[in-house]
Amino acid sequence: MTVRGDLPAQTTTFIGRRAVLAEAEALLRRSRLVTLVGAGGAGKTRIAAETGRALAGAGTFQHGVWRVRLSDLQDPAALSRTVAAELRIVDNSPEAGLNRLVESLHDKHLLLVLDGCEHLLEAVRHLAHHLLRDCEGLTILATSREPLGVYGEHLLRVPPLSVDEAVELFLDRAEVPPCSPDVTTLCQAVERLPLAIELLAALPADVVSRQPASLEQVLEWAAQQCTDEERRLWAQLSVFRADFDLAAAEAVADADVLKPLSALVLRSIVATTTSPVTGETRYRLPNTVSQFGARLLRDSDEPLRRHAVHYSEFVDEAARSWFSPGETLWMGRLWEEWPNIRAAVGHALRTPGLAAAGAVVTMNVQRARFTSFAGMLGQAWDMLGAAREVITEAPLRTSLLAHSAYMAQVRGDSAVAFPLMSEARALPRLPVTDVHLVLAEATHLFFVEGSPDCVPLYAHVVELCRQYASPGDTYVSELMHAMASCFLLDAEAADKATTALARQAESNGVNWSHAWGLWHRGLYELVHGDPAQVHPLVIEALRIQLTLGDRWGAPFSLWLLACACAELGAFDRAARLLGALRSQERISRISFGGMSPFHRLLDRAGRTVRRSLGDDYQVISTLGADLRPEQAMAFALEPVPDSERRPAKPLLPGGLTRQEFTIAGLVADGFTSKQIGARLFISPRTADRHVVNIRVKLGLPSRVALAAWHRSVTGER
Repeated sequence: MTVRGDLPAQTTTFIGRRAVLAEAEALLRRSRLVTLVGAGGAGKTRIAAETGRALAGAGTFQHGVWRVRLSDLQDPAALSRTVAAELRIVDNSPEAGLNRLVESLHDKHLLLVLDGCEHLLEAVRHLAHHLLRDCEGLTILATSREPLGVYGEHLLRVPPLSVDEAVELFLDRAEVPPCSPDVTTLCQAVERLPLAIELLAALPADVVSRQPASLEQVLEWAAQQCTDEERRLWAQLSVFRADFDLAAAEAVADADVLKPLSALVLRSIVATTTSPVTGETRYRLPNTVSQFGARLLRDSDEPLRRHAVHYSEFVDEAARSWFSPGETLWMGRLWEEWPNIRAAVGHALRTPGLAAAGAVVTMNVQRARFTSFAGMLGQAWDMLGAAREVITEAPLRTSLLAHSAYMAQVRGDSAVAFPLMSEARALPRLPVTDVHLVLAEATHLFFVEGSPDCVPLYAHVVELCRQYASPGDTYVSELMHAMASCFLLDAEAADKATTALARQAESNGVNWSHAWGLWHRGLYELVHGDPAQVHPLVIEALRIQLTLGDRWGAPFSLWLLACACAELGAFDRAARLLGALRSQERISRISFGGMSPFHRLLDRAGRTVRRSLGDDYQVISTLGADLRPEQAMAFALEPVPDSERRPAKPLLPGGLTRQEFTIAGLVADGFTSKQIGARLFISPRTADRHVVNIRVKLGLPSRVALAAWHRSVTGER
């Protein structure tokens, strides 16, 4: 991690608390676990944010200050994955746990702010204990209404504001003239709690003059001042666990909410921020305000149903629309809405009438490429597992099983994929189900068996996608078809497939597909052409992937670069890249060793480099394995020095490919098409077509002329 952190931007002035801030900073400089403890509305979250901001600004923590808002999370089992996601740690592991967090944080010097722990105390206690034990440079600042109870914890009670601070806050928020004689009394009446004071400041003067006795009473007064429409909206918005946009609010309320929502903002019941992704306003209810709103809600079933349906439709739209020039915007929006999506899926899978919609979302988040882009396939896998437990009937279960199997296959885990595939084969299916099932069948033939029989199956998937799926799904199936053609078919078929893919990528305006188009041309050159041409193609592909934040595609580019450098004779560089690739496989949970075609070329590269470097190979590859992910990618992007390159391979006469020149030589030796096919493991018809194409390329009228041409360019009689 090279960024400084992920703290929220300031939207209002921060008043007072100098003593608390100073004590919190002092504690964090000498203690590794500090918990800010206080009642709801005491300002714990804001103090934690300001403390973190001060320490980040001072450069106290080399790897920054990171906040995880736990009030968004209801499932304790998802805690580790949620923290990993907020810290931008790739977590593609099918096994939930702390291992990925510890592996990433063990050598980092950072401050982790866990905000709102009280409803997850046992899970947070377990997490904090293991992180502090295994990650020596880690410091944790927690906020909670109760202590965590972890050994070494230092508690800092968050006191009420001082009288002067409370009055200053009231006047800042309400803009009441300083001479008002009642302000001090009002602030004392609500125990100088910041949330109560901000709510009071938004109330009319005649209401405020009644002198409330508690935060609860202030909330009741605030509710009384609302119209029926505003009160109903307040209650309905309490179903949101995270911040939301206007469209989501309107969906949950099933009405035009702009006017009542604006009124709730003015009353400090709803807080606002500006989305860094869309530039639009986002809304949030403070936890205490949300809990009070939930008590106003007579029946939460309908708002929760609308919430689940809205985010189901949002993810469906993303799956259909992300494959466009707006791909970056869609990835940003999905990231922004992820806590809401996760909550919606959880509620849908627990609700019989919504379970099918929830299961479809678990597949659509991956169809939109989001969880692979963001390095969150672990969360996607958990959601699919939860859906498989609920959905027991075909054809939806067939699709779930096939989709899960495909996810396991593309990370090289055939042991997990096989039983899922076996069950899916035995279930009824529909044409739309075949999109998932045939894709998984083809990928099994490709990655496990290395059989060219996968190519026509991928072509069938392409046709199914064009009828039943989205442009993004269609391109992914075309991508797999081109990849299989390149690995398993002859040069002509590979050239045709990869050229078509690259041409489409250049014209559709989608950077993600442009990167894969370049990658496939690089793969073609490695397998069938000139390895010297691979490097510039894959470097450009990797640049695009890193710019997009594509954490899935980058390891594939690293694999291709390592193999290309081995072929080029840049053995030191290849060894370091092979070491870095080992680390990337562990981090991304992509096993190239579990994918037969990739393993074959990787094994050849490894043997070539070991044979050249001897005992130095282990040392150099270990240097690569020790690189951080960002260091490995920076090294991969460096140009290969001329001193490390083999001389460029001369072009073959007539501009023929290696295979074409070989066939011309066999013709010159008197081989028939049937004999050529037997020698090259291709059909006689394919061999005859190659001979015709070679003659056309050279402008020769017959096989006899082709034989004479070959003898003339090779100097044979």
